[in-house]
Amino acid sequence: MGGADVFFVLGLIALVIIMLDGKRRIKNRASAAQPSSWPLQQRQSPSKEASNLPNQPQNPAKVDLPTSPPTETTQCLSASGGSLIGSTLRIDGDVSAHEALVISGSIVGHVTAWEHSVMVNEAGSVSPRIEALTICVAGSVTGQLVATDQAIVLSSARVSGSIDAKRLKCESGAWLQSSVK
Repeated sequence: MGGADVFFVLGLIALVIIMLDGKRRIKNRASAAQPSSWPLQQRQSPSKEASNLPNQPQNPAKVDLPTSPPTETTQCLSASGGSLIGSTLRIDGDVSAHEALVISGSIVGHVTAWEHSVMVNEAGSVSPRIEALTICVAGSVTGQLVATDQAIVLSSARVSGSIDAKRLKCESGAWLQSSVK
C-alpha cells in the first residue's frame, strides 16, 4: 500500500467519525429541546398509575381530587417563546425584559416585563418583585407579584407575599401565603 492509499483510508475514517459526531450532536439537541411541559406530565403520571395498582393499600384519609383542566398550564407554557434564564443561572440585580421571560434559575431583584408574560418554572425562584402582563408561577416566589392582566399559580408553586392582579387562577396543591388585591 502506497502513501496515497494510506491518506485515502485515513480520510475515509475521518469522514465517518465526523458523520457519527454530527448524528450524536443532533440527538443531544433534540433531547435538550423537549418542551418544558414534559417533566410536568412525567411527574404527574406515576401518582395516577400508582393509585390504580392492585394490592396497594388505600389510605382513606387521602382523596384524589380531580385536577383542573390543563388550559392554564398550557397557556403558561406556550408563553415560553422569549428569553430563558437557565437553572444554573443566579442573578443578583434587576431584570427588565421586552419579551416573554421564562425563569428556571434564581433571581434576587426586581423582574419587569410590563407588556409580556413571565413564567417561573418549578426549578425557578424570584424575590422580591415581579411586574408583568401575565405572571405564571410553578416555582418559588417571595415578595410582590404585580400582574396587569392575570396571575396563575400552578399546583407546584410556593408563593409568599402579595399578589396584585386583575385575575387570579390558583391550582389545587399550590402553597400560597399571600394577600391578594
